[in-house]
Amino acid sequence: MQELPIHYAEVEAIYNQTIGSGYKTLAITSAKAGEGKTTLAQAIVKRAQVVGKNVLLVETNTFNPVLSEELRSSMGDIVTENTIITVESKGYSLLPAPKSIRDLLQYRESHLLLAAIKQWLVDFDCIIFDTSALTSLNQSNIPAEIVCEVCEGALLVIEAGITPANLIQESIEKLKLKKVNLIGSILNDKNNPSLLTELQRETYRLNHLFPNVMVSLRKKLAGLVLLNISV
Repeated sequence: MQELPIHYAEVEAIYNQTIGSGYKTLAITSAKAGEGKTTLAQAIVKRAQVVGKNVLLVETNTFNPVLSEELRSSMGDIVTENTIITVESKGYSLLPAPKSIRDLLQYRESHLLLAAIKQWLVDFDCIIFDTSALTSLNQSNIPAEIVCEVCEGALLVIEAGITPANLIQESIEKLKLKKVNLIGSILNDKNNPSLLTELQRETYRLNHLFPNVMVSLRKKLAGLVLLNISV
């Protein structure tokens, strides 16, 4: 899983409208699997840590628990059910995706999840949930809309040019039914980046050698309208 650098302007903008604006609980979801939820969740966690926030990352994606599997492969038997783990290499705390039926059922009950959140906030400044996709349906799934419902806000990640319009509409309707506070939709353009984005991204390679020059170059690039086209 490729990490998203926290110095990206997009990450800063998302952080400022969520955790940076005082949100203590935030759900990251998507219409379908593989749209970049986990990558975005980790980036926001790291950005929050820069200003000294103690963050808990909760994985409720039982369909594809990337973070939990990575943790288990590196830490082995120390990773147990319903136990918050401090991930030293990442600098944050993670509550792995539940596996037992008992824990799964508890996560599906809004009032029980709210009670758990209240308890977690005693020890953490904010909580970020990496949910399953809104259209993922299986017997061991924790419906993403339930997690989004109990959070102060939610973000919907959409992969540009890939996610079908009908799935996006279906996902939004699910959130509306639960009266979720949808802060915004994040357009993941990894397969459809603008020329400006690609050029600015390359400037960070020389940031350690010429920081001031690179900052100036990025500003000049941003002012060139011609570069704001898709490639």
